[in-house]
Amino acid sequence: MAGSQDSGPSPTSPAPVLPLFQRSWFAPTVLLAPTLLWLIFFYIAPIALMVWRGLMDTGLQGYIKIFSSDIYLKVFWNTLQISIITTIGCLVLGYPIAFALTVVGRRLQALILVLVTLPYWLDYVVRSYSWIVLLGRRGLINNILVGLGIVDQPLPLLFNLFSVCVGMIQVLLPIMILALFGAMSRIDRRLMLAAEIHGASRWRAFRTVFFPLSLAGVYSACLLIFISALGFFIVPALIGSPRQTMITQSILVLAETLLNWTDAAALSIVLLVATMVLTIIYDRFFNIDRLWGGDQR
Repeated sequence: MAGSQDSGPSPTSPAPVLPLFQRSWFAPTVLLAPTLLWLIFFYIAPIALMVWRGLMDTGLQGYIKIFSSDIYLKVFWNTLQISIITTIGCLVLGYPIAFALTVVGRRLQALILVLVTLPYWLDYVVRSYSWIVLLGRRGLINNILVGLGIVDQPLPLLFNLFSVCVGMIQVLLPIMILALFGAMSRIDRRLMLAAEIHGASRWRAFRTVFFPLSLAGVYSACLLIFISALGFFIVPALIGSPRQTMITQSILVLAETLLNWTDAAALSIVLLVATMVLTIIYDRFFNIDRLWGGDQR
């Protein structure tokens, strides 16, 4: 009878075998394959070769030499100090601008974004040399200060810690602003309006509502800027002095000038490990999922 016939496949019947291109993992694998191959050949493989060469030549002696040398320890301190100052400077300057972008009109917002990204239309080298024109002993700033009688002698504004930090802040500030603006744009402005309706002033509404909600963006932006600053080379090389030598400059000198590939490899691995440790610490305290909008723990 028709009613006794099975209306569907038997529970014990084997599942249909789908063609390869119809399987759920096929499309993601094909789309990710070029990127994975690029990372393997141009990132993972060189790093593995660098680690292998460093260990095979002298074992751990290269790493022991780095941490027992006053010169390398000074370079580490310079890199850490400059990166911290740069991150703080970008945050102090970038937070108000990012906040202003969330409250101004569309046209003014577009104009500010153009001005923020305008420096990236120029090369790093050109921007670095522009600071020599501005901060030199006969530069624009010193000429103005001496001409107005504010100072008697030109100030030492170039080839020191100040010029390096100013140059790096100028390069990384747009990244800080855009990262903070992206995070702040996701904050519901009606929350501040609700606080004002309940009697809070605008400052108190900002301090108790908006600022705590923006901290996730602050953490991710600061991590991005700090890691970027760790690997800077052009700015400290052009407008800094030997006292502001950073890790990447030392790596270049060891590899290209002294042909000391062993120490260069060891120093590069130390920089890579330090960056990874920093990321792990960030994930432990601030949840790295915030970088791409994940849920907070």
